[in-house]
Amino acid sequence: MILDLEKTFSETDIYFELYEHKAIYTNEDAVVMKEEQGFSGTETKSLYLKGKDNVNYIFLTYTTKRTDFKKLKSVVGKKLSVVSPEDMEAQTGQKPGAVSPFGYSKDVPLIIDEELLSEEKLVFAPGRPDRTMVVLVKDIYKIIDVLDIKHYIYAEN
Repeated sequence: MILDLEKTFSETDIYFELYEHKAIYTNEDAVVMKEEQGFSGTETKSLYLKGKDNVNYIFLTYTTKRTDFKKLKSVVGKKLSVVSPEDMEAQTGQKPGAVSPFGYSKDVPLIIDEELLSEEKLVFAPGRPDRTMVVLVKDIYKIIDVLDIKHYIYAEN
């Protein structure tokens, strides 16, 4: 199950914006909602992955970017695959399209698309399809430290 990010970020002085809205599951709906709510930032997606050893990972990347699984293997040292929606929901309580990049136990490493680190703000679902959270990219390493997450950087080159 995932942590209460709102509470954790508030207690540790990590800047965030939280928006409540009707449930959204697609990038198209997210763009419309973003306009309605009037906030800014780069839309992201979080893929819930696993290795053959049953270790889970979260891959944080752009919503529109295709995932290069060979590159992911070179980053973490093992082949990863997407967890089925049923297994993911059973393990995390989250539905596809609303997967949070943060808030898991320490044994779920985070893989960050390096290109995201050049953005100003990241937009993501904090584990619920009826909420959207925005964080500052400059706080990513503070978030990693506060949540004590092992992390990897996914670079195209």
